[in-house]
Amino acid sequence: MPRKSVILLLAIAILGTVVVIYYSSYYKGMTSRQTLHGFDSPVENDYSEGETIYFHAKYRKGHKGKVNFPKGSVNTQEQYRMRTTTEVSKTSTPSTTPTTGKKGVSTDGLKKTKYMRFNKTAPPWFTRDDVEKMVFLATANISKVLPHIHPGLNPIVFDDYRFRNIRISDMEQCESQCGLLKSTEDIFEVFSFHLDRVLGLNRTLPAIARKFRGHPEFGYPSMDGKARPLIWWSTDVVQGHGKFQNDQNSLELSWLNYTTVLKNRCWADGTTPDSEDFCTPIKHIEWSKLAMFDFLLQVYDRLDRNCCGFNKTLETQGEKCFTDGRYEECETPEVLMLVHMLTRKSDPSRLVYIDNAGRPFRSERNIDWRLLQGIDEFPEGAVALLRDPNVFRRRLLQSLYIDMAFWKSVGLKTVMEAVQNAVNRGQLLVEYIDKKGIAVVPDY
Repeated sequence: MPRKSVILLLAIAILGTVVVIYYSSYYKGMTSRQTLHGFDSPVENDYSEGETIYFHAKYRKGHKGKVNFPKGSVNTQEQYRMRTTTEVSKTSTPSTTPTTGKKGVSTDGLKKTKYMRFNKTAPPWFTRDDVEKMVFLATANISKVLPHIHPGLNPIVFDDYRFRNIRISDMEQCESQCGLLKSTEDIFEVFSFHLDRVLGLNRTLPAIARKFRGHPEFGYPSMDGKARPLIWWSTDVVQGHGKFQNDQNSLELSWLNYTTVLKNRCWADGTTPDSEDFCTPIKHIEWSKLAMFDFLLQVYDRLDRNCCGFNKTLETQGEKCFTDGRYEECETPEVLMLVHMLTRKSDPSRLVYIDNAGRPFRSERNIDWRLLQGIDEFPEGAVALLRDPNVFRRRLLQSLYIDMAFWKSVGLKTVMEAVQNAVNRGQLLVEYIDKKGIAVVPDY
């Protein structure tokens, strides 16, 4: 073979290797500070908004087609900034998003940690209590691991100098030093927590991703070094009521009773229900928040645990509801039950969301629309944010970037796909609201 041909082939091989290494680094965790320098630059009172815009615009410019972004790519940071701050759907009426006018939460006095990438202020969709719990979960030392009836769950008691004299043998004895460590399969519990806060729903418990390498009480699975979701444990959540899966409910509610509650509009906008109406203590708007949240994440377990809202396809046939026979019960709605219906002792009118990993990558053709059945109103702040997909996407990315363990464990490409899927589902929900003429109301 001629010498020039050999040199040319070697050059092509070297160039190909460089390209493969570059894109592998790009998509598998994005560890390069040169690529992510925008996120690391501190910007006071703005939580790196400009930097996030720059990074997001760069991703869109260089990777059109990799993720299903709306038409109309942006080529410069300034163009993108103008678009994200002024673009509102022409079909919507002017409204405010959940954080309009709010200032970020100061992080002064909190323990500094590289695992929670806060600036001097946290984004305004978090409360100070949220930030404190996130930092605590990310940094606290383990005191002990408690037994749990569900496999794959590890209740953790952390060291807390305020409760040194309290010996905890049960999660109900926890005051403010316990968390629930779940499996790697549930890592998108972290995603759901950030989505909940960005939308202004505030119904999930704080969650972060954390690695525990080789802790003896976790057993062999913890030795893989993978990040797992760690969720705050609150004794204020009511559990153990009702005969049906009593450890997962604050109240027992069948599907037929649920549809009746929706029709009766119990406690809607401060009204008192008639004495003859079947109602629960839960406010009417709480069901719309839950339906919105579950639809965006495709969490079917609560409202549609029998999978009555989607068909058995190659994508869905592995769902437990198809393999254990629950799907067959859809023909007899009187036996269908809701689960994970949880409230707080301090406020039984508000729901608490647990087990929220959902199906962030479920395709649009297999979306469960039954989750929205019977809903006749949605909170205006969350809907306003969904109507502006660019602002929604940017805020969710900003929020998720805070959790370093989640971001690096999942990887940028997966994060971007999950975020874009939530944005796309948000657009589907807005179209559904407009088509059905569903009311958009102030929160109450």
